[in-house]
Amino acid sequence: MHVFYMREAMRSFRQHSGLAFTAILSLTAALTISGIVMLLAHNARVAMHTVGDRREMIAYLDDGLSAEQRDGLIHRIQDLYGAVTYVNKEQAWQDFVRQVGDAQLLESVGDNPLPASLRIRLKPELLSPESMEQTAQQISQFEGVEDVRYGAEWVRRLHAAGRALERITLGVLVLVGLAVVFILYNTIRLTVLARRQQVEIMSRLGATDRFIAIPFVLEALFEALLAGVIALAIVFAVQQAGTRQLVGGIVFLPLPAVLAFLGAVVVLAWLATSLALARVLRSVGP
Repeated sequence: MHVFYMREAMRSFRQHSGLAFTAILSLTAALTISGIVMLLAHNARVAMHTVGDRREMIAYLDDGLSAEQRDGLIHRIQDLYGAVTYVNKEQAWQDFVRQVGDAQLLESVGDNPLPASLRIRLKPELLSPESMEQTAQQISQFEGVEDVRYGAEWVRRLHAAGRALERITLGVLVLVGLAVVFILYNTIRLTVLARRQQVEIMSRLGATDRFIAIPFVLEALFEALLAGVIALAIVFAVQQAGTRQLVGGIVFLPLPAVLAFLGAVVVLAWLATSLALARVLRSVGP
């Protein structure tokens, strides 16, 4: 029985090859757009994650803080907020000298005016703008902490950019999904109507709608999967070309994203085919 369904699906594909190839071409174009958007979004997300991992919160310490008080403060912050690196006054001055790079300008400064500080790499769950602001307020109230800085405006902009990227990606994927359903819906509808006489004969002989529909479903799934694989190949070619042109390179979609892409294509193909067959079979039935 399964061999019969497959044979009928391939026969329908060959008999209506022009319609099938038009559908595959249209699907490939839509899915390629979706794949490129996913590729760009993935690489933007990787870049933002890399930048986000560099987010630090700096707590400046009072000059009169003892070593025992400092160690206690470090342990407390580590337990509550994340990894801590202590930077003494001399290290802070050396970092400042390297950044400025003008020895004559630094000669007029005199004694080292920079305080010791704690560089805090926050836990991942504390990297949102709201959590960082709340964390900064809490740390600033600890004894021995003079001030806390973390680039609030930069963090908010980074977070907003990430949210905007997610919305744009979702919007494009929804539009492409609707396009896939529309293309397959019309393709299967036209294919069934082209075989209207054969379908009517099978229906009069007692064939169930399921028996009639399965070959069309298999044909649609084949067309959609073929278009999906071609689209991924095009996206891979784009990624390889971008890797050769750009200094940092472009990362291809991870395997879970590829499988999710093909899985979504199959689901959309099944949905479009089911909608088309439910309507068309009623019109050509006995």
